[in-house]
Amino acid sequence: MDNIFEGLVEYEAGSVLIQPCLATSWEASADGTEIVFNLRKGVKFHDGTDFNADAVVFSFARQYETTHPYNQYGEWAYWGYMFGDVDRMEKIDDYTVKLVLKRPNASIMTSLAMFTVNIVSPTNAEKYKEDAFKHPCGTGPFKFVEWVKDDHITLEANENYWRERAKLDKLIFKVIPDPSARLMALEVGEVQGIEYPNPADFDRIIANKDLKLLTEPGMNVGYMAMNTGYGYIDANKNGVRDIDTEPLVKTPGYYEPLTNKKVRQAINLAIDKQSIVDNIYMGTAIKATNGMQKLNNY
Repeated sequence: MDNIFEGLVEYEAGSVLIQPCLATSWEASADGTEIVFNLRKGVKFHDGTDFNADAVVFSFARQYETTHPYNQYGEWAYWGYMFGDVDRMEKIDDYTVKLVLKRPNASIMTSLAMFTVNIVSPTNAEKYKEDAFKHPCGTGPFKFVEWVKDDHITLEANENYWRERAKLDKLIFKVIPDPSARLMALEVGEVQGIEYPNPADFDRIIANKDLKLLTEPGMNVGYMAMNTGYGYIDANKNGVRDIDTEPLVKTPGYYEPLTNKKVRQAINLAIDKQSIVDNIYMGTAIKATNGMQKLNNY
């Protein structure tokens, strides 16, 4: 995604701090419900069309407007729980937009750095409609060339990239589901890099002078969710319970003992989390103390 598309903002390398990307600057209103973004000028999509305010509004509106003609072409799975506080995106002029929120949201800038609100070419979306996902077109350092399902994706360097040109001319992402097969392909030179090696193979990788193991803290949290017997129907699909209009209801399939807080606490205490870290993750994880990763220094 990040090779092809970009968003208004992005994460600084190796952190979760936010820095400008397709937006050069922004300013929030005193009450936190409006954020005005100044957009980068002179940026082109891979199809040669201009990046501008119309493209930003299109990329957002197709997700939150159920009547938008291009809403039907996506599932927008992240919108409800990450962007439920977004009311609308407005165009002020060709290179200025305003994000209007229903209520202040302290994490909205972090959410805006996620791939789900990357900016797409409206012209490309209009051309391919329901098949636009097969022909991705953004502003990033690499352009889409081809996708062979379950085999590979090929990208080429964007010669008109607004930043420094990518050092590689071409990228080929091969599909190799098995981690052992991925490592073997790396060892024999069939590929030049792999991701998600089996932790049990780390010593083997480190012992190979021709390979280099790169690691960094992840942004994911593993957890066990329990059906506690009560939930709510998200009628407006905003990912947030509106107390006045969405009362708690009994959830189907719940197990009666799990409605007892002490039972849930007992289960938590009974799980040997360090053993999971040591024997399943092979020491490549840390025990979580809450739902927020240590990397996230909020």
